[in-house]
Amino acid sequence: MSTANAPKKRKQPSSQPTPSKKPRTEGNATLIGPHEATLKELSAKHNVLALSILSSTQIRKRVSSATSHLLDASAQSRAVLLHARPADVCKMITVAEQCKRLLGEEGQAWFQYNELFDLPADAKKKKKKSTPERIDLEEEAEEDSDSDADAFETMESRFEQAVLPPPRARTYKSLRIFISPQALPELKARENVTVQTSEDAA
Repeated sequence: MSTANAPKKRKQPSSQPTPSKKPRTEGNATLIGPHEATLKELSAKHNVLALSILSSTQIRKRVSSATSHLLDASAQSRAVLLHARPADVCKMITVAEQCKRLLGEEGQAWFQYNELFDLPADAKKKKKKSTPERIDLEEEAEEDSDSDADAFETMESRFEQAVLPPPRARTYKSLRIFISPQALPELKARENVTVQTSEDAA
């Protein structure tokens, strides 16, 4: 029997399980880190769309993406997460306000949850470098200062380091906003979350 006429074996379907659905994100993916735990918690019951707001972000585009997601009737429970760095919080608030206005025009109720979150360590502002003129002045001042005073200040600083507790690490925070057409009990139960609803605005 020719091998060319031999029946070909059918490919067996893969037995690997289908991965669970993850929340969608739009914008800079590197900024989503502080929100991953919250998104994972919410995505178990809600379809969440995360939108980052940057200085280069087009407000109209973000408003369109958010309202389209919230007004989609194909899913029972939906929510949008807006997050931004401190410098872009005002722009994010503008996006949130326009979204709520459009939802109201469509007769859709809305719930807004505001929460501060900790920024990652690399988001801290970098200190400005000293200018050459400032460096020269500092060097001249050091040369003119008395060596005994320098020695005293060095001993004083060492004493403070040995006796005083180390300074507390400074944390940087920003604001994130959740908008949903229905209440989100998971967020309302949090201690530092403020809630606004369309009923309050009426």
